[in-house]
Amino acid sequence: MEIRQMKLKDMEKVRELEISCIREYFSATIENKWEELPKEWKENLGASSRNHFASYLESGLSFVAEEDGEIYGFIFAKILEHIFDVNKLVWIENMGVHSYVRRNAIGYKLLREVLRKGQEMGADVGHSMIQTGNAPSIMLHKKIGFFMDRREVALIDLKDPKLKL
Repeated sequence: MEIRQMKLKDMEKVRELEISCIREYFSATIENKWEELPKEWKENLGASSRNHFASYLESGLSFVAEEDGEIYGFIFAKILEHIFDVNKLVWIENMGVHSYVRRNAIGYKLLREVLRKGQEMGADVGHSMIQTGNAPSIMLHKKIGFFMDRREVALIDLKDPKLKL
């Protein structure tokens, strides 16, 4: 499995995977059926939407996990400046791994690569929002070294000399 920077040619496959992950999440959290949600609302969901994809692509911090031409995972991130009293922060917007290949370290590799690249770009902190009930994501973030608070925010100090990315 190759972890590489996301490219424009990945847009359709990444969109399909991100929507699949979003639908999976919503199936457990909303009463409305997916088909009943407004089309405009669904079209604007996620970082892979037409309104957001380009900015994440240009950031240099969005990656895919690819094997044999298939996209099995993605992560959307960008650098935000002067946020939370931090000069440069890696903002992780969304990540997902195809349900067939979860628990195979794909998410771990994607997250590590984003943080490594963010460190290289001068970021001081990594920031990720996680749903409190998403135990696999919480464990993944903690494994890498994120600190979790009760507000569903995971932070990591990218200047920590003990950090091994």
